[in-house]
Amino acid sequence: MFKLMHLGECPTNPMAGGRGEQVKLINTSLGTEKIDVHLNRLAPGGPRGKVHHHTQADNVYIVKRGEGTLTVEDETYVIRENDVVYIPAGTKHSLSNLGSAPFEIFEIYAPAGRRFDFVEDQT
Repeated sequence: MFKLMHLGECPTNPMAGGRGEQVKLINTSLGTEKIDVHLNRLAPGGPRGKVHHHTQADNVYIVKRGEGTLTVEDETYVIRENDVVYIPAGTKHSLSNLGSAPFEIFEIYAPAGRRFDFVEDQT
């Protein structure tokens, strides 16, 4: 089904541990199983993201605003506005906003729905 949305009118949910908020865009609530798209707004100086992977889903980040710290396997990168990141399924990663300004990324998972999982790789 075709859908046209305005970012400012999409539902927002708090992220676990006070990390920020997530704006839901395209997901299973619209009947999609192939893709999930949302905007993450990570709070300045918020808690670090957990190291995890997705067994079947590829992950894409598109940085809208700010600067974040991305760890992929054992390498750490600073990602900034207009960076685009591709993380293949099975790759361990975590994302944090350790800075003092807001950090916003569009995040895309494919496939989504029943085939999407979040597997923690640290305790």
